[in-house]
Amino acid sequence: MKYIFLAGITTFTLCTQANAQNFADVHLTHITPIKEEATWLREKQFSPMYPKELAMKGIAGCGVFKIFVDEDGNTDSVDLISAVPKRDIAKPAAKVIKSWTWLNAKGTANIAEEKIIRLDFCMGGATQEEAKQRCIAQSLVACEG
Repeated sequence: MKYIFLAGITTFTLCTQANAQNFADVHLTHITPIKEEATWLREKQFSPMYPKELAMKGIAGCGVFKIFVDEDGNTDSVDLISAVPKRDIAKPAAKVIKSWTWLNAKGTANIAEEKIIRLDFCMGGATQEEAKQRCIAQSLVACEG
């Protein structure tokens, strides 16, 4: 029993150490409307979650999406405009976007809003800050497949 427990701890420690170098970040860019002019913004203004499906496969890339937020602040539709790699990014990113909660940022009457956003999924770097900087740099390159 002791040996199984020690083997489990050793495996956990090795996996934790191996994963300690695998930093990832997601960068959100508001294309239209720009963030300052948007009626609806995400309720939680931190980096979106890296889709588990992409992280497990070590996939990095980008996607541009058209989102329709209805007058109640619900995500009505998410359509892919472009992505690299298209086959791998589209479905997991759309799943993340559909999970967002939207709040009226202007305090005006609720109206439906069409948005175009870009999500960059980046992996690598020795620290979380380095992964974030890589993602910002990646977001400046065209996202076309």
